[in-house]
Parts: sequence; structure tokens; C-alpha cells
Amino acid sequence: MPRRPVDDETARTFLRVAYALDRTSRRKYGTRLTPWDLDPVRLPPLPSTEAVHDALKRLESLARKEPPGFRRDWLRDHVPTLRTLAAMVSGRVPPLPKQVEVLYDLPAKPADEEELEELRDEIRRILHVPKADELLAAVEAWEDDHAVPREAVPITMSKYLRVARRASRRLFKLPPRERVRLVSTHGRATSGACYYTRDYQSAVKLNTDLPWTGPALRDMAAHEAYPGHHVHQATREWEYLHADFPREAAVSLAACPMGPVEEGLAENAMLFIGWDRSPEDRLTLLLNRLRWGTEVNLAWMVHREEPRRELLRYAMHSGLVDWAKALRDVRYAANRMWASYAFCYWHGTAMIRRRYERMRGDPAFYDVLYWKPHTVRTLEKAFRRL
Repeated sequence: MPRRPVDDETARTFLRVAYALDRTSRRKYGTRLTPWDLDPVRLPPLPSTEAVHDALKRLESLARKEPPGFRRDWLRDHVPTLRTLAAMVSGRVPPLPKQVEVLYDLPAKPADEEELEELRDEIRRILHVPKADELLAAVEAWEDDHAVPREAVPITMSKYLRVARRASRRLFKLPPRERVRLVSTHGRATSGACYYTRDYQSAVKLNTDLPWTGPALRDMAAHEAYPGHHVHQATREWEYLHADFPREAAVSLAACPMGPVEEGLAENAMLFIGWDRSPEDRLTLLLNRLRWGTEVNLAWMVHREEPRRELLRYAMHSGLVDWAKALRDVRYAANRMWASYAFCYWHGTAMIRRRYERMRGDPAFYDVLYWKPHTVRTLEKAFRRL
């Protein structure tokens, strides 16, 4: 398939900065800053930190000269992100509120405890738990009842990927050759991730060392693949190849203002394909929402330098998790470079859900969210200003 050349200075400058930061981050921290690149290209590397900063100044100037439209808005959103990422890979990590506002253009505030309590009440109703102090034990018992034996995790996940793919293809005109390949991983801190390459292909890597329930695997299949990240990236690639899509926007940054849209789509993916009707699926969606709100508040507690024992106690009580999962959640919240990403899940889920509720039944809904996700960001920013 023919690819598009880097035919203007704005795109070249953006890509050279993004690639330079990605190389530095991988070398120093082992973390990719450009996890998805629809059209990889070789460009002369920027030789130094000073060259990166000079390129950023040039990019800011070029962005101001763009005519009004998506490209100028997209660049003006992403230049502050690139500048902040440049500081972070150099070891100058901004405080949590600054990261949330600059990297993701989100309100820097904790999750509302009243909303978290409402989520726990709804979970109690589904599980028929009369007392609040019995809820954690009830959730643990439910997860034990729905546990998938470790040796059966890959085959169970493969089954859910096939079912989710069929459901998603009823919503999207995906190319016949699009595929997701399941890869089992071991010894990783993350539960799983979608690695989209190009030509409508992805590898979904699943950590099979972790304990899994059947409903959690259904959620992973929808979130990472159908109609979550894989479908989103496949529609982006189609738009990139066939529509008016800027060359530099072929790169997705690990931290950027599009994060809330990407994670909001993936967190609502079960809802889109009708996997929200059984008690098990409804409970999974409620637990996801509760646990990301808890993770946001844990990040705030780290920012306020609260004692570790308080973080662990809060993680277990609020997120309804056992001690081992609480340790993982606290470690994530303590990562001062990436804990702010939890806000993308918390706010992005609510943002996309609002759009879904307003447009439920409208055939244009999926076109707006998947094909033109930047429209969603523009509308939400205007809504917040009002």
C-alpha cells in the first residue's frame, strides 16, 4: 500500500521532535512515547536537547501560520504536550496537576467521592450485599467464582476476540484483511495492551501471569481490540490514507490531548456492542469505573505525600481490591511520570458516555466518535468553557 511522503516543514518538524523524544525515553526509561505510528519514516535525528527545543520553537511558529481548521487546532493542542514531554524525559517532571492540564487538557481535580460511593452502592445491589463492610469480601468471592484457570486464559481470550469482532463488524465497515493477533506475555507489570502496527493489523498482548475472570477477559477483548483500540486505530488509518488527515497526526503520542478520547472509546467498548446487559457485564463496567476513579484519587494522595499505609488502605476500601491488587494500584499511582494517565480513563469514559447518550440510535454516532474523534475534543472543550 502506498504511503504518504513527509512533504512539508511542519510535518517534518513535528515528527523529528516526536521521534527524538521517543528515542530518549526508550533509552533512559524503557518507555515508548510513540506507541502507534501509522506511517513510520526515517528522518534525520535531532542531535541534542538544544536542537529539540529549537525545533519546538519552530513548530510553534509554524502552527500559528496554519489556516483555521483541524490541523492548526491539533498542532496547538500538541505543541504544549511535546514541550512537557521534553522536560519529563530530561528529568524535570511537572507536578500532577500540571501534567493533567497540559498533557491531557483535563480538569486537575480528584474523582468525586459521592460518585464513587454511588458506584459501590450499585455493585452492592447487583451482588445483593446488605452491608457496606461486607462488599469487598463479596467482590472477592464473585471474582473467585468467575475465575478462569491460567491454562485456559489464552483460549478464552481468543474466543471473546472472535465474538467481539463479529459484533464490531456489524457497526463498522472494516477491511476484510484487518486482524488481531493474541500474544501471551509473562513477567510484565501491565495487564495487557494493543500494539497496532499498520495495514489494519494489531497484536494484543495479554499478561497471562495475572489472575483473570471471564468477564474481565471479555472487557479486555472489547477494550484492546473490538471495538476498542484496534478498531479506533484501523479507522484512523483509513482516514489517514483516504481522507483529509494531517501527515504528522499519523503518530499517536503516549501522552497527549487525544488520550481521553482513545481511552474513553475503549472503556465504553463493551457498551457499544451490547455487552452491558448481563449482571456480570454490568458489574464489570461498574468495577472498571470505580477502580479508575480510585486510581485518580490515589495519584492525588501521592501528590499530597500521604503515607503509604493510607494509600493501601484507600486502594482496598475504595477500589474493592485485595492486598496484591492494592499494591499494584499504589505502585502505579507512585509513578510520577505516568500516574496522570489515569485521568484519561476517568474523564474520557464520562466524556464518551455523554456523547453516546446524546446520540444513541443515531447512525452518525460511530462516525463522529471513531472517524472524527478530534470533533469530540473540540465539542467537549467548548462545553467546559461554557
